[in-house]
Amino acid sequence: MTAKSDVNPVKKREPRLFMVLVLMMLTMIASRYILPSGRVGNLPGPARGDLVLQEQDLPAELAGWKKVQFIPAADPLAVANVESWWVHSWNFAKDGRSCLVTLDQAQWIAWHELSACYVANGWIQGDRHVYEVPDKNGEIWHIVTVDYEKSGVGRGLLIFSEFGSDGTPMEAQYLGQAFEQYDLEQGKVVDSQRSAGQADRWRRQEHPRVTQCQVFYSYSGDLGASLRADLIRLHAASREIFRDRWAQHWPTVSGG
Repeated sequence: MTAKSDVNPVKKREPRLFMVLVLMMLTMIASRYILPSGRVGNLPGPARGDLVLQEQDLPAELAGWKKVQFIPAADPLAVANVESWWVHSWNFAKDGRSCLVTLDQAQWIAWHELSACYVANGWIQGDRHVYEVPDKNGEIWHIVTVDYEKSGVGRGLLIFSEFGSDGTPMEAQYLGQAFEQYDLEQGKVVDSQRSAGQADRWRRQEHPRVTQCQVFYSYSGDLGASLRADLIRLHAASREIFRDRWAQHWPTVSGG
């Protein structure tokens, strides 16, 4: 149960305002991202092989959260070349709180450390965790959570994970931190006894495309363990849907 100060009431107009503010922030983050040499200038969208999603691609209720709003990806012709991200966004709400769920597409070919983009946009990074989380099929995913603060804005929790063009879960960069085994059902870490040597190892994976899924929650006060667990579950559930949609899409544009 979170403290009273944790609660961000969802007013009638709040979801739309929330989405506008956070999407403005994502646009600023995207514009700071620099692609490898030779990859600048490709417009996002279907011509690049991006997946086009619709509002109904995420259900009305997901992991206990209710869908409030959908903002489709921008018209590719209206996106500056340097802003290579193509973002589909949904606003979900639960118990008077709202968060943003996005599928981010760019020309990444390996793990993209999204946390650095938030820092570049003025957020002060706090704790970062790499969780090993098995999905319903027993496949292990790396889910990264990062806590932030920003003057004049408040606090934020970022949750993200990524998959390759064939749907393979991407291995996160540990950045010197031990990874922790996380149980989605219990909503807690069940094993974090890892040596520094293991934590420092990182296997770089490369794919023709890497797709990023994230949840971002903006709040003031403290973030309780129960709400954190709910947000991680929402991320895992939305990413599962995104990967399934990608699996149907990729063979049609890759010739596979």
